[in-house]
Amino acid sequence: MADATGLRRINIELVRRAVRWGGEMSKNDLVRATGLSFPTVSRTVDELVQHGELREIEPAASTGGRCAKRYMRDPRFRVMLCARLEGRQLSYEVRDLAGEVLEQTVLPQEDTVLQALDRMAAQVRETYPHLGGAALGVDCPLQGGVAGECECYPELAGVSLSERLSRAAGVSAAAVRDVHLASAGYCVRENGWDGVTVCIYLGSSGMRASTSVGGKAFEGASAFAGELHYLPIKNNLEYVRTNFQGADMTAYYMQIIRAYAALVNPARVILYDNPLLSGKVERIRRACAQTLPERAVPEIILSQEFAQDYSAGLFRLAYEQTEEGLHELLYF
Repeated sequence: MADATGLRRINIELVRRAVRWGGEMSKNDLVRATGLSFPTVSRTVDELVQHGELREIEPAASTGGRCAKRYMRDPRFRVMLCARLEGRQLSYEVRDLAGEVLEQTVLPQEDTVLQALDRMAAQVRETYPHLGGAALGVDCPLQGGVAGECECYPELAGVSLSERLSRAAGVSAAAVRDVHLASAGYCVRENGWDGVTVCIYLGSSGMRASTSVGGKAFEGASAFAGELHYLPIKNNLEYVRTNFQGADMTAYYMQIIRAYAALVNPARVILYDNPLLSGKVERIRRACAQTLPERAVPEIILSQEFAQDYSAGLFRLAYEQTEEGLHELLYF
């Protein structure tokens, strides 16, 4: 019985994966894509349709003969929670499997952060019983979903936000630092760009960065990678509290980029726009060109799309959590 169950799980996963990547497919298409027999594909597809994971769609116009039925994944079969904690403000979106936003809410700051997180997750869980996964982006250090020490969120130190969200939402969940999500999202939005990329972002809790390699953010052994204020730059820690008062921002960015050039040799450096960068990007490019060997100078790009990259990375993370849950789902 265990062998039959295991084989059935494999068959379901093969069909799921083929439809996920292939879009609209007939049973014959799925036979070719999966290598399974027609009876096995037919039985698996009928089962997935019965349980709502796949749906039959209108056949294409006939060119003679009987039109084969075609199937696609129902994007509303599962939805996902994409939440953000920025500047102590909690907001969230509920998206379907195709990425369509079904709900978008900014929560009032009436509770503690953890109370708001629990209330949000419980509310979404109740409203969307077909919730499949959840992801949380946070503007503070995290290691394995556990919050580190941060002046903005002293009450979160040592708390596993991943576990807290998972428990409250009743689904698989993950919590990741915002800039790491943005760097991964940048690669997604750049059609799967997999070159070494450094994204640098200045937010309310200071400047931070993320390096993406092969489309995935690198967080380091203890998720400390990208904590730029610990670089040996004069007054660097003080700049967190003073918002870079008195700093030469051209020289500061140049030093950051030089450090990354020497350590990871990125192809691109994305500078997310902020008022302190105004009118300085070209000077930063020239300063880097003058102080680095030509082969080590990365392409320096000014971007005003932090929110879009962050959103793309957050959606991908929530989607991965949802797929993980679906992988474990076997109908009986």
